[in-house]
Amino acid sequence: MSDVQSFIRFSETEFGTTIMDREAAYIKQYVAADDRILNVGCGIGSLEERFPEYQIIGLDRSEEMVQAARGRVAAPIILGDATALPIATASVDTIVFVSTLEFISDIDSALAEATRVLTSEGTIVTLVLNTRSEYVQSNLQREGSYFQRMIHRDSETLAKTILHQIDGEQEFFLGISDKEVFESSEPTTAAISSIVGTPTG
Repeated sequence: MSDVQSFIRFSETEFGTTIMDREAAYIKQYVAADDRILNVGCGIGSLEERFPEYQIIGLDRSEEMVQAARGRVAAPIILGDATALPIATASVDTIVFVSTLEFISDIDSALAEATRVLTSEGTIVTLVLNTRSEYVQSNLQREGSYFQRMIHRDSETLAKTILHQIDGEQEFFLGISDKEVFESSEPTTAAISSIVGTPTG
């Protein structure tokens, strides 16, 4: 099964839908109605699907993902790399990374590019898989799991790297136990570590 097929199948389950709905709701707290949004690592367009009323552009480095997303959502979806964004300088109000940075080797370049394309008052929203949680740890150990492709498997170290370039605070949300999704800000049960803020540079 291809990555696209796996993501589509996951997105169509009740479990996957619940997770994506919670992530979208979290991001919407930090987005104004007229913001121009760039979603880096958009995959099959799950976030764009939940932001139909916003000016959002999806970007992914996988041609297969880009084609799938274009077939699923009306938002513009472009092919590109997080470390060399094909986006004009100071043209975006909010940049979103949803489970993307942990799969990118050169975090500094990705965040520098995010800073470049942001407006002076722009916001960066990063959602990172929390490797202290039981849910993420179990998936890291599961044979064939997409999580096994994670380059940065210590989310606390990754958070510190992000906080060097973003003036914000880390928090945890989206508790997951087995297939149950619930409210939690505890690092052992919350699957997502988030940092939201403005570039320090």
